[in-house]
Amino acid sequence: MPDLKAIAEILIHKGKVRGKPVGITLFRDTPPSSYEPINEEPCTIVRLAMDEGKAVYFDAEHHDCLVGVYHCGMIPGKREIMSGEYLSSTSSFFTCEGAARLKSGMLNLPPGMVRAIGAAPLDAVPAGVQVDWIVVVANPHNANQIAGCRVVQDGMVAHGAFGTSLCGDIFSSPWHKKNIIITFGDFGGRMNNRIKQDQLFVVIPIEFADCIPRLFNDMKIDVNANLAFTKPEWSPFWNKKGVKTEDYVKQAEHPDAAAGPYTMDWDEEAKELVHKAPEGMTEFIIENSETYAREKGYPKVTRASIAEQMESLGMSLDEMIADI
Repeated sequence: MPDLKAIAEILIHKGKVRGKPVGITLFRDTPPSSYEPINEEPCTIVRLAMDEGKAVYFDAEHHDCLVGVYHCGMIPGKREIMSGEYLSSTSSFFTCEGAARLKSGMLNLPPGMVRAIGAAPLDAVPAGVQVDWIVVVANPHNANQIAGCRVVQDGMVAHGAFGTSLCGDIFSSPWHKKNIIITFGDFGGRMNNRIKQDQLFVVIPIEFADCIPRLFNDMKIDVNANLAFTKPEWSPFWNKKGVKTEDYVKQAEHPDAAAGPYTMDWDEEAKELVHKAPEGMTEFIIENSETYAREKGYPKVTRASIAEQMESLGMSLDEMIADI
């Protein structure tokens, strides 16, 4: 078992996840007394662990949604649920064919495989409990980075789920796919977990949990070397590189004498913005911010110049800060 507390710290402070990362456990037998049963929708165990710090579980007798426990293989599915009729007959937008195809394509846990499914804060999983996977909620920027922790190790991209049952996505799909899952969840799952418009779920099977510290703790990129591989000979990049200032050359030749990554003057507000960025991205942001300031003839990088640069790209600095 990896160091769950250390991984939780990374996900909170570097991955910027909401609340506590959650450890999910598939119980083959009766859950230990350290877990409390719920009488709510099964997917709410994520919110209760994430936001309230509780260790909770659901099973065939403790829940408030037949769909969720069916997808988890705990009860036989009702005909209306298995066929999708509960969707098509109660709404004006689901066709019978659409609902049937959706439900027939859902990945369920094998019937009877698990007795219960539990959730606990990752940094407070009760002693002796094996975690099967980790669930976090984050904005798309940070979720994308977290979900990419495996692809940078072995090239396997995460599995994306869109509009399917959240219970299936976070309790069944990881078992079938043996892969990281990134999902928006369905309307009910988002509502039950009080998910904001700019948040989504990432599920990391425990066998890939060690990819998280390897990515976030070792995240460095030589921006200029990287760009040099991608730019054609006519790219303005090469001209900018020649004008890049003698300071950059001195810093490259004498790294020990360099005071930091800055080659221009920066005001304090601009530096604060950079420090809020995800670790590993700071050099890229500094590089681009200084290039823009030089192109505009600005003597220093300021909060205003960064905001102006983002606006030229159709982005809002205030919205970006709100997402961090």
